[in-house]
Amino acid sequence: MWQQGSSAHPAVAYPCRYSARFLDPYGGEQRMPWGEAAGVVRLEDCGPVRPFPLRSGRRFAPGWWWSATTGRLVHYRSGVMRTQVMLLDRDPSVMAMACRPVDLSWRGSEGTVVSHAPHLMARFSDGGGLLLDCAGRGEISPRLRDLRGPWCRMRRI
Repeated sequence: MWQQGSSAHPAVAYPCRYSARFLDPYGGEQRMPWGEAAGVVRLEDCGPVRPFPLRSGRRFAPGWWWSATTGRLVHYRSGVMRTQVMLLDRDPSVMAMACRPVDLSWRGSEGTVVSHAPHLMARFSDGGGLLLDCAGRGEISPRLRDLRGPWCRMRRI
């Protein structure tokens, strides 16, 4: 796993190339370089940067899980994500969690802006954090597979 302060990931080696968009506690949109945001912003206190779409015809709809860890509701999009929230809630090393607290963006290989909002963020008792996406059936979506270049190795913030 990637550790904060390590140069193993390009987002750390070149933090000015990556941008973070998040909502402050008052709901205002904020932007700053990812290298700075990862060190100073308490992402677990940020609201979701974008809602989950509601798609008709699906067997499972978004919902809310009451977290004993945080003492508040945590939004989830799918059954897989609900299960991940439940597991994080039972983990004694997890101190806080949030749903989609940050939208990460960078320039793709053709110069286009690419962005991605990880599904969940967890804060651990040692101060470290984890950004994660929840994929069903043991595989990631084609969209996430295309994005995995810059972010798949980055787990801890």
